[in-house]
Amino acid sequence: MARPWAALYRTAVLVVAVLGVYLTTKDGVLSSLVYFTVQSNVLVAVVFAWTCWATLRGRGQPPAWLKGATTVAIAITGLVYNLVLADAPFQMTPGTSGTADLSNQLVHVVTPIAVVADWLLFDEHRRFRWAWAITWLAHPIGYLVFALVRGALLDGPHRYPYPFLDLDALGHDGLALNVLVYGGAFWLLGLALVAVDRALPRNTAPAQAPEPERVAA
Repeated sequence: MARPWAALYRTAVLVVAVLGVYLTTKDGVLSSLVYFTVQSNVLVAVVFAWTCWATLRGRGQPPAWLKGATTVAIAITGLVYNLVLADAPFQMTPGTSGTADLSNQLVHVVTPIAVVADWLLFDEHRRFRWAWAITWLAHPIGYLVFALVRGALLDGPHRYPYPFLDLDALGHDGLALNVLVYGGAFWLLGLALVAVDRALPRNTAPAQAPEPERVAA
């Protein structure tokens, strides 16, 4: 698709991501950053700022592994929230105001769908490697360590940011099982992303000239 359309769409994604982060964190940036949701949306905002600028210039796109990592991270946010947390008594921001509802929809639904659509429509394909499905777990694993260390250092009933990481409620066995289940699901998600990327037409990115065909390892 033509570069102007890609630039326009990516600018819209950037605006949505920034707005979602702002509405979610305006009552406390540091307290909001403990959530994977906010971290993944911040990552989208940073990467899409780069992507928008590169698309407008016609060169210098983010590396494929970074765009893939960003897509996986925000897809995890959307899937976990909508499949696991949406019907649970979980809320990132207190209150049930229209602003809180809007921020939840932006960071958990709109931005994840928009980022995946951008990858499908505008990214150059057939660049992902199977091994990246493991490296893309670095963020979730790092977040797991952060959440557990933070929980160990704090007191109170809400020291763990998500119920499936709540060591007090789950115990060590329950937490270990959740880590295996969620970790395996995230790895499979990464593998699915690589498989789809390899199956799609190359679709030379509208922001740069075609590169020589490469065979991914």
